[in-house]
Amino acid sequence: MTIRGIPIEIHASFLLLMAFLGWRTVVSSGIQVALIEQLFIMAVFGCVALHELGHAAAAVRNGVPISGITLYPFGGVARMAKRPPQGMVEVVIASAGPAVNVGIAVVIFALSAGAVVDPGGDFWMRMLGLLFWANLILAGFNLMPAFPLDGGRILRGLLTIRVGWVRATVWAASVGQVAAVLLIIVGIMQDFWLVMAGLLVLPAANAELRYALAVKQFANRKVGELVRGETIAIDVGTTVTDAAELSVATPIADFLVTEFGRPVAYLSAPRLWAMVRSDEPGTMPAAAASEPLAEPIPADVAVEEAIGRFDPRGPGAAPVVDAHGRILGVALVGDLMRAAQLARHATSK
Repeated sequence: MTIRGIPIEIHASFLLLMAFLGWRTVVSSGIQVALIEQLFIMAVFGCVALHELGHAAAAVRNGVPISGITLYPFGGVARMAKRPPQGMVEVVIASAGPAVNVGIAVVIFALSAGAVVDPGGDFWMRMLGLLFWANLILAGFNLMPAFPLDGGRILRGLLTIRVGWVRATVWAASVGQVAAVLLIIVGIMQDFWLVMAGLLVLPAANAELRYALAVKQFANRKVGELVRGETIAIDVGTTVTDAAELSVATPIADFLVTEFGRPVAYLSAPRLWAMVRSDEPGTMPAAAASEPLAEPIPADVAVEEAIGRFDPRGPGAAPVVDAHGRILGVALVGDLMRAAQLARHATSK
């Protein structure tokens, strides 16, 4: 199903849960009660879908594209194609989902003239009352300040403004870990569903924390720290077969092709080994498969500055040299751009 160009998928586990609950209720209370239960579950998950569409609408309005929405047994996920550019944008996007649930509860309350708070004996009014409280519970649960819940994302967005994205993520994910453990402990003593909620929150918080720490490692990096140091120097006349024989001991090593002792080209290990099969006569020069080199880059140059030294239409590899002009290895513009992107995550507000 697609709404305004956003694909919405129902995870198979949701259908399995529906089948399990339906079978259990049929056995214990009969088919009529089971049908009512299924109807209520579908209504709740309709509200969950609207919750995720609220996130999606706020994201698109703030220039953050949504690649899709997936509904799970315990909620949904609106997948953003990129991270919100500022902390306040994340706050707005994260707040939109719970706001939708509160809005639904307000509409139900108004339509029933407040009767849903204490619905009495009327069947449909009782159903509306359950849906009213379900939306308030959804909003309240999601506003817990524990990543990856909406409250955790709101917390991260607010902290990002003050301390940057990485530290904000570490704090929000750490709170999420503590909250998940508490949910599991309380759930063991009180309610199995709290255990399930904790088991869903914990891995997501762990994954986001690992990602934030990995991003942090790339902040303020120098080219010398990202150099591909496993290189073998070969002369322009070296054949593909001879180069392969030289690298048998270190098959992942790249090659610097030299002419009169001066590096003139770069040959990656994957590219060399892809050509070995086609070099049956053993006479194909390795230099024919190599890429030209850009001007040398000092090892102490910052990654962002180094990227600017590459011509977008020129070679994508450059030798990296120390203060004495000695070659330390090769820097690839693709590696530097990925590092720069992660560094921007680490320092962005």
